[in-house]
This record gives sequence, C-alpha cells and structure tokens, in this order.
Amino acid sequence: MRENKLEIILSEAAHLMGRKGYSGTSFQEIADKVGIHKSTLFHYFRNKEEMLLLILERSIKDVYTNLEQIIASAELRPEEKLEQAIKNHLTLLVEYFDNVNVYLNGFGNLSKENQAIYLTKRKKYERDFNKIVTEMKALGYFDGLDVKIVTFGILGMLNWSAKWFRNEGALGIDAVADVFYRMITQKD
Repeated sequence: MRENKLEIILSEAAHLMGRKGYSGTSFQEIADKVGIHKSTLFHYFRNKEEMLLLILERSIKDVYTNLEQIIASAELRPEEKLEQAIKNHLTLLVEYFDNVNVYLNGFGNLSKENQAIYLTKRKKYERDFNKIVTEMKALGYFDGLDVKIVTFGILGMLNWSAKWFRNEGALGIDAVADVFYRMITQKD
C-alpha cells in the first residue's frame, strides 16, 4: 500500500514539475493533487530534493533493466540489439515523459552529491549502450568514428525527442524508432 502511494505521489509530482518546473512546484500543490495533507509527504521524503532524485531514478531504472536484457540476449545480432535498444528508450521516454522533462529542466536543482548519485546510474546505462555500438563497429558500422561520441550522439537524439514527440502525432513510437535506426545504420 505504501509503495503504491509512493508511486502515485512520484507520478503526480513528476507531472507537476514537468509542467511548472521544480522551483514552480510546491509540496502543497503535490499534496493537494494526491489528496493528502502536506505533512504526509514527509513520511515519504525528507525534502523536495529527495523527491526530485526519486523521480529521476524511476525512469532510469526501467530503461536500464530492459537494456540489460537486450545486451544479454545471445539470440540477437548487434543490429537487432540496437534496434530494440532504440525502441526501448523511446517507449520508456514516452511512458516517463514527465520524468524526462523534469530531468531536462530540473537536474541542476539537485545537490552535487545527489547529482553524482544519479549520474552514476546514467553512466552505467551509457556504458551498456556503448557495448552495442562497439559490437556494431566490429561489424563495419561507424567506420573511423569514436564509439563514445557515436553513443552520445544516439542517446542525445533519443533524449531530445522528448521535446517534440507526441503520441497523437503522425508517427508512433515504432515508426520513429525505425527512422532513427535506419538513419544510424545506413552505410555509405
């Protein structure tokens, strides 16, 4: 029950912070949206910054877990791993749209200590995504290109789609993922 309530609070807080920004969202607004007293929030969080960190960690956990499974799959060729990794990233980006907006606009509100905690998790995700890019380079993709920069470029492209992608748009997740995949994998 407590876990479920925590998810509801984090979801509503992410929605509000995604729309109004971290500084523009108060504990009182979050409590009102969830239908609890403001003081109840302190049973879940020491402060608003701790809430922000948990919001950011929610999305990275799921996208990372799925990426680990993609990488570990012995049945998938490197190209298929990349294709699935792109779709996974976009799918969860849409699912956690508010969280991504909170990251893009609110990350700087974390203390240096909490930034380091979050960035450690993001760096692990980047290293694992880099494994796929490295496997593809061994197959002749990205000839003459730095694998780390290629990885950052792909992740940047995927993350930036949070600014413009809409579910109700002309192209759905699968179609956008396919466009990105084809752009990345086309050889000269």
